[in-house]
Amino acid sequence: MPLEVTCGACQGRLVVETPGVVVACPHCGNHLTAPDFPVESTDDDVQDDSTESVIEPEPTEITSSGSIFDESAPGLEDPRTAETQVEDVPQLIEPAEDEPAEDEPAEDEAAEDEAAEDEPANQEPLEEFRPDEPPVATTRQSRQRDTVSRKAFLVLLSYASAVTLACFWLFYQLQNVPLHNLERLPDPIESAKRGAGPRLTLVAVDSPMPTGHTLALGQARKFGHVRVTPLHVSRGKLEFEAMQRFGGAATRESIGPVLKLHLQFENTSSDQKIAPLDRTLMLSRRYNNDQVLANNFVRADNGSSITLLHDNPIEGNWNWKGQGADGIDPKVLEPGEETRTYVPTVAEGIDDLTGPLVWRVHIRKGYSDSGRGVTTIFEVAFDSSQIKPE
Repeated sequence: MPLEVTCGACQGRLVVETPGVVVACPHCGNHLTAPDFPVESTDDDVQDDSTESVIEPEPTEITSSGSIFDESAPGLEDPRTAETQVEDVPQLIEPAEDEPAEDEPAEDEAAEDEAAEDEPANQEPLEEFRPDEPPVATTRQSRQRDTVSRKAFLVLLSYASAVTLACFWLFYQLQNVPLHNLERLPDPIESAKRGAGPRLTLVAVDSPMPTGHTLALGQARKFGHVRVTPLHVSRGKLEFEAMQRFGGAATRESIGPVLKLHLQFENTSSDQKIAPLDRTLMLSRRYNNDQVLANNFVRADNGSSITLLHDNPIEGNWNWKGQGADGIDPKVLEPGEETRTYVPTVAEGIDDLTGPLVWRVHIRKGYSDSGRGVTTIFEVAFDSSQIKPE
């Protein structure tokens, strides 16, 4: 029968199968002698048959040579003073239930320590795993910087409203401002159609031009449905050609030199056919005693004396060579069509035209809804140094 023995050195328990043998403690390595098995008690020792009792063996002092404290036993040392020799003791595999209870909390504490070491790594704040999301404090500060105060917002809103109202008012004024009288002159052809003969509306020499009606050489401007570009001014001979009704066989001696203003016209209308220039517009004049009045002339920028266009009779048989717009039937531009032409001066007095000069031109810019022609006047400002020889 196995016997449970307590080690005298470490108080550890071990099970011994054979009594009286020397065994090594598996806990501390101390050598000890197993005691003999206790003798079972007899029936005389039982005082009460009805009560079953278990008599535990009382520790007895063993004085024989097999005692664990017998210092005289050969080959044995006192377990209280002997050094432990762990490497010389064979290891025994003991049942799990015999392990000391105090060792279990130690293992539990070790497991808890390992779990505690792993826990911080698994429970890090979410912000560290979301780099795209800024911290709450940073987001709050950014929102505070990006938010406009109520007072600033109201001031900005009031300013924007005032500017918007001012723009609407200005647009309304521009739409309803009366046109300058020089922008809608009557067409002298209309009076000729009524049988009264061409009636020219004269404009005073010193009359100021409307805004946008003074151009520089090379500057384009749209008047009504006609875009005008003054190209250049030249100086040279003025030649003539006979009208087609005479077969073009007659010849006429050239005159000059004269000044020529070269122009380009473009019809920007989508449905109107327009003749920007014709004989009536270019050659119509009025005579007041010794003074000749017209709407086409050249003058010094600061002077009142004028140099008229060449005096070609409206009912004459000669055209300016290559001019193309002074025929009985003028040059008519289809929608989107453009042409180049010129207007010449007389030969007398052009040597006196020096310094800053102004050339006034009277053109037709389109037709009203009633079908009547509408004319206007513009001026070309240039210097005599810009005149090119032919």
